[in-house]
Amino acid sequence: MSSSILTQHVAPALGTLVALLLFLAPLKTLKAAMQGTRLLGDINPAPFPLLATNCAGWVAYGYLLRDYYVVVANINGLVLAMHYTLQAYCLCSMGGERTEGKRKLLHGTVVGASLMMAYVGLVVALPLGDKEEARKLVLGLVCNAVLVCFYASPLAEVKTVIASKSSDALVFPMCLMNVINGTLWAVYGFALSDYLIAAPNALGALFGVLQCTLCAIYPRRRGESNAIPVSPSTEKLDALVSADLTNVA
Repeated sequence: MSSSILTQHVAPALGTLVALLLFLAPLKTLKAAMQGTRLLGDINPAPFPLLATNCAGWVAYGYLLRDYYVVVANINGLVLAMHYTLQAYCLCSMGGERTEGKRKLLHGTVVGASLMMAYVGLVVALPLGDKEEARKLVLGLVCNAVLVCFYASPLAEVKTVIASKSSDALVFPMCLMNVINGTLWAVYGFALSDYLIAAPNALGALFGVLQCTLCAIYPRRRGESNAIPVSPSTEKLDALVSADLTNVA
């Protein structure tokens, strides 16, 4: 009984808290940009609408399963990601020609994310009758694909870390939080025998372990604090996603 409580209630409750901390990571940086330079600078805006899509998918999946741990964990991320996207739009607009490339990137990502959200809504809304399990499977696979992309996004820096023999491109606290978050949700998924939750989060935890190992093998060279970053292309999404920031099931 105690084991069941730990895996089916304590693990997802802690996972919800860790997920909230990950979702809040970009808040300080974007607020500083809005109040300071009023420019995007090195911030990559693309992960924000992707994060919204990821969270929207998991909210829908949790709703279909009547699993309110999954719903609550991701609805916070959905609201925050939409807020971050709007702030990124404002910063792009104030940057003039200097942010034209990022504005186009953000527009393209928003269009793609909107189409994905529309698909998610269609899957949830269609009256499939006795095909409820098929609907859960289709939606779960879509969520898995997006979540794995978020978890894997920091791996783009692995080659850089190995070549430079420095983990400056990685942020250890964020990598460690990905390990904790992925492990908690993987435990919960396995406890429910729901491998659509367990599998991507177990993979995310392994990605996090790899990143933490690289941080241990190749210490940072710069005398900077491991502040939580803002994007996978600059210093790892404040993210996702990618996700990985990263995500959360």
